[in-house]
Amino acid sequence: MTQSLAARLNRPRPVAFAVSLLLAWLLLALIAFALRRGPIQEDLAARATAAVKAAGGVHAQVHIEGREAVVTGRFPNAAAAEQARASAAVAGTTSARLGDDVVIASEPARPLVLAVAGSGMSIDATVPDRAARASLLAAVADAAGGTVRGQIRVDPAVAEPPVEAVPALAAALRGVPGDHSATLRGATVAVAGSVPDAAAGQRLSAAVLSAAGATVSGVTVRDQLTVRRSAATGTGSSAAERAAVRAALGSDGVTFPVAGSVLNAAARARLDQIAEVLRAGQVTVLVGGYTDTSGPSPLNQALSLDRAQTAADYLVRKGVPADRVRAAGFGSREPVGDNGTPAGRAANRRIEITPVTVR
Repeated sequence: MTQSLAARLNRPRPVAFAVSLLLAWLLLALIAFALRRGPIQEDLAARATAAVKAAGGVHAQVHIEGREAVVTGRFPNAAAAEQARASAAVAGTTSARLGDDVVIASEPARPLVLAVAGSGMSIDATVPDRAARASLLAAVADAAGGTVRGQIRVDPAVAEPPVEAVPALAAALRGVPGDHSATLRGATVAVAGSVPDAAAGQRLSAAVLSAAGATVSGVTVRDQLTVRRSAATGTGSSAAERAAVRAALGSDGVTFPVAGSVLNAAARARLDQIAEVLRAGQVTVLVGGYTDTSGPSPLNQALSLDRAQTAADYLVRKGVPADRVRAAGFGSREPVGDNGTPAGRAANRRIEITPVTVR
């Protein structure tokens, strides 16, 4: 009896055995899936991040939660964030969304100004946080190979400027002798300064376009480089027109308020007279903007360019052909007054209009 019972207990049970095999198979499948899940998610995240960056989300990252792509990072506006989200929905994901830590700037990027004078370099920019400031400082220091002057402000509301373009822009500016600057505003980079000849100006403009175009999509260059004509070379109608422009400017010229580039009524009246002179002639003129020494050099460079462009645009609106008006900013260089006095600083916040050779 005892042996019969023991035999029955040791006899294989088909149902229990089959269940055990199924459970073992399921366990192995779960382990295999868990081992594959990491590489699968990493591949999805890499492909989604690449798609977002290709769509312009330079500072975005994507991680995968289940099969959902989650986009994080900082964006210049809501449209850019939405474009990044849509781009992250690559094959293999079920959906895409913006992460809770996404930051969308409420203001566009401020102008970024790089200037080279001799062996020195200066910068003026505004970035959204300290990390971006450190990154920009490192990029400029590497490009300058020495001391960097200027100012980098932090404002959480603004979009980040294209820091990636700085090394190439700096190399382009340093590649041509002289004092030059590049002011990057959105998809436009303005190149200003004097060049020794037309060929040097063409090389510099082409180099700046190539440098900015590697980072900024659809960038265009506004060439404000000039070859100055000395007063001694002006003869005939050019000399007469120069004298007429000087007379129209008057002894006080066209000046601006502190940190401003708005034309007041007196400035507009003088520019009306200058426009009348230029409409009657054929000379191409340079509208040069200047500042006092109150601010940092890169900021003065940008402000002087704004002043020059404001006056140039006004002349064009008054009928002067646009191809005969050039604008350039010269910062606080070439003062006409004593920057140590209020009256001298006021005189230095000005524009000058002079004939130039056509490049």
